[in-house]
Amino acid sequence: MVSISVTDSNDFVETVTLDDKVYKLHFAYNGNSKDWTIDIRDSNNVDIVRSIKIVPNFPLLAQYKRHDLPKGELIAVVNNNKQVITRKDFINNSAILIYIPKEEVNELLETAV
Repeated sequence: MVSISVTDSNDFVETVTLDDKVYKLHFAYNGNSKDWTIDIRDSNNVDIVRSIKIVPNFPLLAQYKRHDLPKGELIAVVNNNKQVITRKDFINNSAILIYIPKEEVNELLETAV
């Protein structure tokens, strides 16, 4: 599992290495709709997937089947019953963004059955 840092800003790009490959994650907070989205880009800043809404405790990549995406899962984890992630939730540790490699996802699924 990899924890991904989130900057105290409405719009920023975080460079991360997932599955031994460099990605650029573009985070954007929309003050009107009060939600976060994420774009996933390759190391050359070319979009792979855009405008994934960040929702709590839900696999963010599961609906996307692209060969150039990370094979695991991105999940914004919250430890309460919140249905949305607010502007400051990543900063005040009410939410964390994690990447779970595919092997770990498979292990979790096997133990859940």
